[in-house]
Amino acid sequence: MSAPVVAIIGRPNVGKSTFFNRVLGQRRAVVHDLPDVAEGREALVRRQAETAISLADVVVFLVDAKSGPTDLDSAIAQRLRRGQRPVLVAVNKVDKPGDTIVHEFHRLGLGEPEPMSSENGYGIGDLLDRVVASLPPPEEKEEDPSGRIAIIGRPNVGKSSLVNALLGEERMVVEAEPGTTLDAVDSRWTTPAGSFVLVDTAGIRKQAHFEDPTEFHATLRALSALERADLACLVVDTTQGFQGQDARLAQHALEAGCSLLLLYNKWDRIEEREASWKKLMAAREERYPTLGDLPAAPVSATAGIHLARLPALMAKRIAEYRRKVPTSELNRWLQDVQRRRSVPSTSSGRTPRIYYLTQTGTGPPEITLFVNAPSRLSDQYRRFLWLDFTDHFDFHGTPVRMKFRKSE
Repeated sequence: MSAPVVAIIGRPNVGKSTFFNRVLGQRRAVVHDLPDVAEGREALVRRQAETAISLADVVVFLVDAKSGPTDLDSAIAQRLRRGQRPVLVAVNKVDKPGDTIVHEFHRLGLGEPEPMSSENGYGIGDLLDRVVASLPPPEEKEEDPSGRIAIIGRPNVGKSSLVNALLGEERMVVEAEPGTTLDAVDSRWTTPAGSFVLVDTAGIRKQAHFEDPTEFHATLRALSALERADLACLVVDTTQGFQGQDARLAQHALEAGCSLLLLYNKWDRIEEREASWKKLMAAREERYPTLGDLPAAPVSATAGIHLARLPALMAKRIAEYRRKVPTSELNRWLQDVQRRRSVPSTSSGRTPRIYYLTQTGTGPPEITLFVNAPSRLSDQYRRFLWLDFTDHFDFHGTPVRMKFRKSE
């Protein structure tokens, strides 16, 4: 069933991200001791907050006990009073029960304020009880999404612009300045090819050290998004070509177990497109042979080029990711591949025997081969089997996992 949405809003530096992390018990939001990580981008962030409110089932309006009610708090409250969503006023930074400052927030006209502290956990349980009580009753059923798609890429390649273009609404903060998007944001996307969840992620920089700690945490978020995605769409800047950092991101995605699709963005800036596309593909295969057969498509987020094709392409990648190959087909392949290239003997003259194989998992595909002596099977032959398998069954851009077990 669809999970209800709780929006946490408030003016800068009242402790929204700290509260978010406290509730989840892990660092999932970008937190840094600066005046505000969104400073200078208030209008853009305000529009994102409006979107969050419109999508929410319950709004938690976080205010600061240390500063008391401010004019900005009153302005936000006025906007919330016009809405139809339940609103809970959470007075953060209250260190002990009975603090009279809490009563001053009655003037916001949004009901009984709830004292709490994101730092030490005081009042969090009572607030969450009120949140749960305010949620709508659960829906009886919901169609399972066709897949989760992580949008990844270097900073400023157009990830958020692409997500906004696909959704047809501004859901991500988009600026020309690299690194604007700090958090991963999930968005439902319904298409003729299926219903997906898009995860837009912060751009991952190649430096091992980050001058801005918010970039470090944003990078962790991006890598975490890969762990919960079925498909990673790696956005590449076509004007710069496939670079070393793109290759590293592709490896991150494959190691996380994601299927992979390359999207060459900014295609509207390219002339002689047919020749340019062949050149781009050849250059990637020459520089990164192991990534040469990755599925790829040219797109333009700003001009809308080929965006209509993406749902079907993504659905195809996810179907391959979840594909189940019949055991009979697998073992016919095994017989054929061993006829073409016999299992090599060890230095002592012993030849391991592969008896059969079966698929033991999907998403990504996992293939288990049963061998009388797995330790005698050379790494070279294992690699040969993997390459031949992925080519024969047309697994390109899907990280097939091949395991070898001792036959009982």
